Amino acid sequence: MTHDEFVNHIRERYADLFDPANTDQDWQYLITIGPGWWPLVEEYCAKSQALLRQHGEIGKWFLRQIKEKIGELRIYVRPAPHEGLDFDPPVPTAVQELLSDLRSEIVERANDTCEECGEPGGLRVIDGWYRTCCDRHFEEWQQRKASK
Repeated sequence: MTHDEFVNHIRERYADLFDPANTDQDWQYLITIGPGWWPLVEEYCAKSQALLRQHGEIGKWFLRQIKEKIGELRIYVRPAPHEGLDFDPPVPTAVQELLSDLRSEIVERANDTCEECGEPGGLRVIDGWYRTCCDRHFEEWQQRKASK
């Protein structure tokens, strides 16, 4: 599966987790992670969708971005905007805590998972650049950096 195919799969299967106002251009930057983390993102989407349905909160929370930053999986979730308000409404504490706990669990697992292939890995650093990867992908990364 290509990255675009994965994004389209998530976009279609979990449409109610994303702001319907997102444009095609927004979607180009909404999910920007490697294939090793795709199963974790799929699991997060499935579990958060079930959690929001269980609490009657579908459409009240949106995934804003899923990316890698400093070698870590980042998942940003925000309350949906409300018409007529210039600020985000108060956050329902129980749902916020459940979403936060779920996100923490998935991120913790990603910290031990190669972003490229999904095999066991860890945080690696080369010249101030961070990646979570397995030994094989770390070696390949080192070779690419050395050849530049």
